[in-house]
Amino acid sequence: MKLKIGFAGNGFIAGVHQANLKRDDRVEVVSIFDTDPARGTTQDFDQMVEAVDAVYITAPNTHHSRLAAAAVKAGKHVFCEKPFATTMEDAKMLLDVAEKTDKVFQVGHNRRFANVYKRVKELTANAPAHTAHMKMNRGELLNPVWTGDESVTGGFLFETPIHFFDMMRFQFGDIGSLDARLSGPNDFSMMVEFVSGMWATFVTSADCSWYFPYERMEVFSSYSTIETLEMEEIKYCLGLGQLTQSESFYRLDMHDKWGFREEDRLFVDAVLSGGKPAVAAIDGYKSVEISCAVYESTREKKRIQL
Repeated sequence: MKLKIGFAGNGFIAGVHQANLKRDDRVEVVSIFDTDPARGTTQDFDQMVEAVDAVYITAPNTHHSRLAAAAVKAGKHVFCEKPFATTMEDAKMLLDVAEKTDKVFQVGHNRRFANVYKRVKELTANAPAHTAHMKMNRGELLNPVWTGDESVTGGFLFETPIHFFDMMRFQFGDIGSLDARLSGPNDFSMMVEFVSGMWATFVTSADCSWYFPYERMEVFSSYSTIETLEMEEIKYCLGLGQLTQSESFYRLDMHDKWGFREEDRLFVDAVLSGGKPAVAAIDGYKSVEISCAVYESTREKKRIQL
């Protein structure tokens, strides 16, 4: 019998996940909840939840925590797209709910499964990083119009930069403190100290034009440098006198290149095997904590301890 899956929200990211799940003969998407009758099979969230074994939370950001908590309480496995929540209050509530369930709860931080970032982690395994510089920019918050609506996104940090807040932890471990400043309405610069003692800089701008690469990570260790270009390519030179090498992922399908296909497969694997989620609720919580700390640091103009 196939695993029955339902969706809460049927926008772009729901379509990405549905395309992957349709390739998996272990599952079947049987119900889609959306407030727009033209986009869903039902406008009744509870009806959708009742009909399925697992729920994908792909509604607008500010609805994630409420819908995810309801699905967990109904006894369903949950895949919750990022962000886990958009306030610390909601993040704490959802973490408590998720950690009490015996069902799988996975958070959609897809970049952990992108080829370039998996390679960074592999390459630094034997040469731990001592410094890093990262950026993650958008060209604008005009199209689609909801990207600039904080009632939908929760704020710019929850829509785009939160990907790299999770990536920082994935690559370098937990963050101990950070100091952030604003140079525009949604233009942040920050110094980040990790529990390990490593330091990194991160800048993110919401309106810098669509200049490639929109995101980049430069990682430095003893006599070694690693550089990513979007999720398309990685370059590295490991050791004095060594040649620079590069690996390209341009030709890969976006679902593979950006890690979406792997995260969907791992979610289904965990549900069917009774295993652990690839990205746990605590990981989603931590990325929200970092986002909120950045906002607090810019308001108070001081370093925030996490």
